[in-house]
Amino acid sequence: MNLEFKANLTFVKITKWLTILMILIIPLQVIIFMIEPMPETALGWLELMRDKPILGLMHLDVLYIVNNTFLIFMYFTLYITLKKDKASLLNIALITGIIGAILYYTSNRSIEMLLLSNKYFASQDMLLKSSLLATVESYLDIWKGTAFNVYYVLSAVSLILFSIIMLKDSFYTKATGIIGLISGILMSVPSSIGMIGMVMALLSLIPWIVFCVLIVIRLFRLDKENLLALEN
Repeated sequence: MNLEFKANLTFVKITKWLTILMILIIPLQVIIFMIEPMPETALGWLELMRDKPILGLMHLDVLYIVNNTFLIFMYFTLYITLKKDKASLLNIALITGIIGAILYYTSNRSIEMLLLSNKYFASQDMLLKSSLLATVESYLDIWKGTAFNVYYVLSAVSLILFSIIMLKDSFYTKATGIIGLISGILMSVPSSIGMIGMVMALLSLIPWIVFCVLIVIRLFRLDKENLLALEN
């Protein structure tokens, strides 16, 4: 067994468990939104971060930072396991997915919001408080701004391309590719684009979870001979 094969096998094993964690995080995030709605004002956000910092961080999608990290592992595992006869599409799928995930990190301001909350309520300077509120407003705009929307679209493109490749590949089932394609199409409209975006984002979670479950099932069935055959 060569070193490259051992490394890929270990990587796939790690990805299986990270993907399971990613699946579990998704309904947790939805439940949090259902239990307590997001604040509607900058001051409301600061008060939430002061009174319930963990809930505030979750409302600001800190769990998506974890999710996107796990997602990068999934992208590389899909790249490893899918055959390379569609190398061009596979390369584009991997690149767009990685760029999208990295862009999301730049859009999230959850930790900064927690620090701003601490500064705001520790200060008696009204001018400073006004400045901090303005900063909160700008962070909220950045959170659902350019980087977030580009991340959303690139992630959809990546998922669609990986799914198209799956439809013509024997490693994953065609059902996996079809379900991934449905999820990718629903994800093509960013959740920040009004009510239609929010509805499509929520609907996309159903096929996305099924897609991830099917991938995990397939990876659990993967043995050393399967992976070695893919590399040859």
